Amino acid sequence: MLDYKGEKCLSCGREFTDGDDIVVCPECGTPYHRECYLKEGKCINESLHASGESWRAQGSDEGKVKCQRCGGLNGADFEYCSHCGYPLKAEDTERPFNNTSTNQQGAYGNTGNYGNGPYGGFGGQRGFYGGFGSAPQSSDPFEFYCKNYGIDSNDRIDSIGIKEYFKYLRSNPMYYITKFLRFSKEGAKRSFNFCAFFFPHIFFFFRKMYKQATVYLTISIVTTIIADWFMMSYVDTSTATTYTELANAMMQSMNTTAGFWVMFGVSAFSIVSRVIAGIFANYWYYKKATKDVNQIVTEPLENTERDVLMARKGGTSFMYALLAYFIANSGVSILMSLFF
Repeated sequence: MLDYKGEKCLSCGREFTDGDDIVVCPECGTPYHRECYLKEGKCINESLHASGESWRAQGSDEGKVKCQRCGGLNGADFEYCSHCGYPLKAEDTERPFNNTSTNQQGAYGNTGNYGNGPYGGFGGQRGFYGGFGSAPQSSDPFEFYCKNYGIDSNDRIDSIGIKEYFKYLRSNPMYYITKFLRFSKEGAKRSFNFCAFFFPHIFFFFRKMYKQATVYLTISIVTTIIADWFMMSYVDTSTATTYTELANAMMQSMNTTAGFWVMFGVSAFSIVSRVIAGIFANYWYYKKATKDVNQIVTEPLENTERDVLMARKGGTSFMYALLAYFIANSGVSILMSLFF
């Protein structure tokens, strides 16, 4: 439930408190006690319905607009919620809440997909600039993102305008642009990327960072081979018929000095390498992007040719990510069958 504590129910005039059963109008976002809404039978905030605007929070947040989907507060001039991307102002097109195919949380507690906002999400089409979901419905998506992220569209990263990086990144651009600006202006090198920590070789291939991808794919294969070799050499699996018996056999083998140090070394090396990837992945990506973008913008190319080259060198590659996953999983089995 959204935090409406301190706001007043338009029907009864009482302030909302912790534990109240609150629903919102699916048209304008006005909050009610559930019993009040059922008693009225409809939203009675007719002025908002007539103007097409959304309900705004009062008090200390006066002047800000509360998103009727997620409850996030936004500047009065924002067209879309900076938290979830839902439209905050009246549009010429029909509101998603009026579309029966969209079952967003409404007054009676229905739930559904969240794929129609400008930031995308689950259930939308894959956007040109973003991940899953529709691209912003704006004549200039770059200006849209800059406005909603509070970034100066004229800012530069190492003497190159951030719009060039926007074209290069394509997927999830503003996340990386904010990181790149910090690296460029503050000289920082550390941040944390959870995808790079959990799936380093897949992440690097996905972002076309082939040097790092090759290194971490090699690490994944080598550590897996060593662990499998340990299983074959030190663990007696001849009598193990269940997973519990297999686990007990592994624990017994680790009681030996050799078994302990083999597994400890493999585990420690794997964890340390992943931590390094998580901490420095964004910085490595910044260095690669800066090198690629500088090379592209200095070449004597037409705008269309430059954009094509940006897409070719930047963006993402699902094909390479899937290939990395296949190699890391099937490649080990093939190598073990050939050499062990």
